[in-house]
Amino acid sequence: MTDTSKFHFALAVTNVKTLIPITLDLENGKFHSWATLFKVQANIHSVLEHIQPPTEETAAKAYQASKEADLPLWTRLDNVVLQWIYATVSTEILDTILVQDDVAEKACKRVESLFHDNKNTRAVYLETKFTTTVMADFSSITAYSNRLQSLATQLANVGAPVSENRLVLRLLAGLPEAYRYFVTNMQQKKRLPGFVEMVSRLKMEDNTNKEWAARDSGGAALLLVDDDPTPPQHHPHGNNNNHGGGRNHGGGRNHGGGRNIYRGKKPSYRGRSNNNHHRGGNHGGGGGGSSHGGSNSSGYNNHNGSSRGRGGHNVGDITNSI
Repeated sequence: MTDTSKFHFALAVTNVKTLIPITLDLENGKFHSWATLFKVQANIHSVLEHIQPPTEETAAKAYQASKEADLPLWTRLDNVVLQWIYATVSTEILDTILVQDDVAEKACKRVESLFHDNKNTRAVYLETKFTTTVMADFSSITAYSNRLQSLATQLANVGAPVSENRLVLRLLAGLPEAYRYFVTNMQQKKRLPGFVEMVSRLKMEDNTNKEWAARDSGGAALLLVDDDPTPPQHHPHGNNNNHGGGRNHGGGRNHGGGRNIYRGKKPSYRGRSNNNHHRGGNHGGGGGGSSHGGSNSSGYNNHNGSSRGRGGHNVGDITNSI
């Protein structure tokens, strides 16, 4: 009867997807990321030998001895690692690698062969993806740069590495027209920054553009509010408008100013004057008002005219002098 009472760290893992958050798929091509995370967890839980048996002679003998010493425990651990593989690959890959009574080492090699066989074909496919990736297809600078970095890593895994300088140039070439001044500035430099630094500068440029856009939209909104015209003011008929230069005591307003000099005979008017619209005249309708120092458009200086009566008519003596 198999003894299952022995404890091992790997047996405590209940959900490997929390430790390896990548589902390997033939389309996304994230084998390098998946394999790296998988090996880290296998090493942490002391089961790395189940997918990468030691090759050095002394280490290989020690491993074989420990396996034979407790074969039931080794078998349980190997099935645990198999379970990790099956849980972190797509259904399409699982159907390809699934074999009855399999061991973890062979299953891992079959997964690797799916991505490493036909390297030239995959290299052509990845190269096309790399050279046609543009920022317009992504929601942010971070997503765009991460995609380029991932494609460069996949190209390196199939024997077609991408230099950092080429990666930076591809990053600049895929930017939209809004970044043309940034691209021009970078192209004029004798030596381009590294990829990480370039992404950092690009994020700062993106934040600056957004701040300017927000500032411009706020200014436009203020202009629309300030552009509301002030309604015209209407003066009631009860107000008198004095278009002369004198002071109106009859309740009117004085809009004029200045002095008319009439060269010639001093005319004198007695009697009644209707609605005098000349400069210096009184247009108002209040009783008892007097206009001092006003000038009218007929060329007379009005000095001591008195306004008596109703309805805006001047009754009385108006004496005009030079």
